[in-house]
Amino acid sequence: MGLDSSYRLYLGTEDGTRTAVLGDGQAVVVAEGLPGQAVRAISPSPVTPEEAFVGCGVRGSGLYRTTDGGHTYTSFGFDDEWVWGLSRHPTDPEKLYVGTEPPGLWVSTDSGRSFERVDGIETLPSRESWFFFHEPFEAGHVHGISIHPDRPEQVFAGVEHGAIIYSRDGGVTWAESLAAEDIHRVAIHPDDPDRVFVAAGSGLYRSVDAGETWEQVPALAGEYAHAVEFDPRSPERLYVYVATDGAPLYRSDDGGDSWVGVGDGLPGARAADTLRLLPGDPDAVVYAGETDDGSRLFLSHDAGESWRRLAPELPMVWRLAVADGGGSKR
Repeated sequence: MGLDSSYRLYLGTEDGTRTAVLGDGQAVVVAEGLPGQAVRAISPSPVTPEEAFVGCGVRGSGLYRTTDGGHTYTSFGFDDEWVWGLSRHPTDPEKLYVGTEPPGLWVSTDSGRSFERVDGIETLPSRESWFFFHEPFEAGHVHGISIHPDRPEQVFAGVEHGAIIYSRDGGVTWAESLAAEDIHRVAIHPDDPDRVFVAAGSGLYRSVDAGETWEQVPALAGEYAHAVEFDPRSPERLYVYVATDGAPLYRSDDGGDSWVGVGDGLPGARAADTLRLLPGDPDAVVYAGETDDGSRLFLSHDAGESWRRLAPELPMVWRLAVADGGGSKR
């Protein structure tokens, strides 16, 4: 079964980026970039598939931008920080948020030409206890930045390891919750900005009051959850990746009340964010998992019930992002 559309996949790996074109059930790598860098964040343009911001960290650092689909990159600074989080504002195309280690959140209102540091995070009660286990910083990092288009003044982000941090006024003031948790990703319900899910090192958490209070989802308690994705076509359906081999993906069809394992036999992906839905193809899901000879892409056409392994051989994949209209094989 083929895809109804073609897509550009941006793959952030242990050794720079790979760009693959996915269409008709096949994936072809068409570009490589940023060799030697460990890629930790990717944000493609919502309107121009050849343009994307990429953040690097752990081995290397900095923020980069490509305008030719990953063939070449231009530095946009952050030479002294690891970039772990990137998120474009859902209603302002020139506004970009960047999360870093040492812990910081930065915002640009001119498509990355300049940035201002967001105030208010350094004084949060749990700030002094934030940490991460890699030298030289060992200070925790900000990522998982999420903003709902119906309530863009509300900004969520996660700190690994530290807390959920959030603002109700576009970043002027900040609060925190889930202090001391190992936070990975934040996902907001497409139709209800009060319903928020967080993937964390101890499982999946759900809030129905925009982050004021949280409950742990019992079915995934204790799992190392790293990616959480809503299906925008079916908003009560969402997927979660947990770092395990053999059955690393779960799907809920009722807004998170019940869960089923999908993808029996798939390899795990360690602490990676490599699960994405294909926006123009119902029930199509793409995933990158780690095999004995590197990472591989897997494609499902039936909401994760069955999977097909795709051809490209890849370095360890840490991040996966999807852009529409990837048919140009430059």
